[in-house]
Amino acid sequence: MITRAEAEKLRDELLAVLAEDARNTEVLLSRLDSITRESGIGAHAALLLILTHLTLEDIEARRHWEAILLHRKRMSEALGRNVGIRVSVLDYFLNVNRRLVQPILVDLEIHERGGHPFPSDSLTGLTSERGFRVAVQSETRRARRYGQKVSLVLFDLDGFADVNRSVGDLVADRCLREAAILLHNRVRDIDIVARPGEDELGIVLPETDRNGAFLVAERFRRELEAHFFRREPIAKHGSLTVSGGVACYPQDAKTAEELLERAAQALYHAKASGKNAVHAYHPERRRFLRVDLEAGRFEVEVLAPREMGAGRARNLSCSGIVFASPERLDVGEELEIRLVSTPEGTSSRSGRLRGRVVRLEEIPASPAGRLEPGVERDQATDGFEIGMAFDLDFTRGEEDLVEFFDTVRRKPERTHP
Repeated sequence: MITRAEAEKLRDELLAVLAEDARNTEVLLSRLDSITRESGIGAHAALLLILTHLTLEDIEARRHWEAILLHRKRMSEALGRNVGIRVSVLDYFLNVNRRLVQPILVDLEIHERGGHPFPSDSLTGLTSERGFRVAVQSETRRARRYGQKVSLVLFDLDGFADVNRSVGDLVADRCLREAAILLHNRVRDIDIVARPGEDELGIVLPETDRNGAFLVAERFRRELEAHFFRREPIAKHGSLTVSGGVACYPQDAKTAEELLERAAQALYHAKASGKNAVHAYHPERRRFLRVDLEAGRFEVEVLAPREMGAGRARNLSCSGIVFASPERLDVGEELEIRLVSTPEGTSSRSGRLRGRVVRLEEIPASPAGRLEPGVERDQATDGFEIGMAFDLDFTRGEEDLVEFFDTVRRKPERTHP
């Protein structure tokens, strides 16, 4: 027999399923079966307990759900309009099964939260911690169903407790609200911005890969640092900064809980590295995020020590870049380059990046005019693959790189403003 404690463990996930899948009978029953297998808790009985307070065995509860969905179909045909699933549940147990005699008709969230609005956080106006977890579960489920990606970013304000002690609750709360506004201004309408903890912020980014989420998080980190750098009275006690952790489904995690854990792990490493940083989750704990660049979209202009034909960019990180080049560049040679994007006839260029060649490989020629696997037709003339390590002391180059990718990402329709 299902217990209230067991039902509460699945509550948010079950209500999200009900909101998404209620119109499709087969999908709803399939999702409840899947949750039962994954959790070991009878999802059919848990959902009925949440909605009606009736305690049932899961086998019996599933039979009721089959009958409820059939009853709903008949009600909709009789009334000539779509009947909501909760109305169907109520009418079924009141007039067909007769298990309910005097039901109380209330809003479930108002009833269980004592009338407090959900999901807003009272201080910042962002989504609350509970709403944040529901959003992660819902978006992960949607990404799984449609073969999409969804990314999660967790932020923690560095030293916020010390700031709170130094300037008092009123000023600290105002700073937290300003940080929330800065973050909210960085996202799209479909993104969910939340306050999952006392000095924590978070974003759920549907249809966004790990690299895109990293850029959004890094942009917010820079903006927040600049905003509070000369902010009185914060500046008297040291500038307020933020650290962030990024994870992506399905690249880094297979479930919503795993996604939260991976983002938290990345955040921990960002804090441990010295704070005021954004780290992406990686099982090998790679220090820098590597971006596999879209084939043919980005080129590398070599500016020094000599100008030469543009090469095709393959991948890059904050520590270096790999690109194909029509000319040889020797290991140890000092370079100055610029990254170029030419999508759909337009052109964007990054600032100058400095470094030295650390890798040189000759690209094998294609016999009988055939292309090697993974080589585009217009890359056939590229003779060498060059690995370049950036000069990490040339900090302006890193800033330009983030600025460049943020600008490039704004051009497609569904990108961050």
